[in-house]
Amino acid sequence: MKNYSFYQYLKTRRGEDSPIGRLASFVMEDSMFPKYSEDYLEISEYLEENPYEDMPLSHYDSAFDDYRNWLSH
Repeated sequence: MKNYSFYQYLKTRRGEDSPIGRLASFVMEDSMFPKYSEDYLEISEYLEENPYEDMPLSHYDSAFDDYRNWLSH
């Protein structure tokens, strides 16, 4: 199993024309994003308090599920 933060995972998806790719672009530009976190609740709370324009939290949920799958491969 891999040991990477959610931020590190999103770096692998940056540039994609997909909801996860767009989320990755927002995160890469956000200097306050919790870059070392692997914790769903910590990141979710951050995104609820600091929402990205036109980025529903459902995209984060999908991205985090994909992140968990990515870690296990």
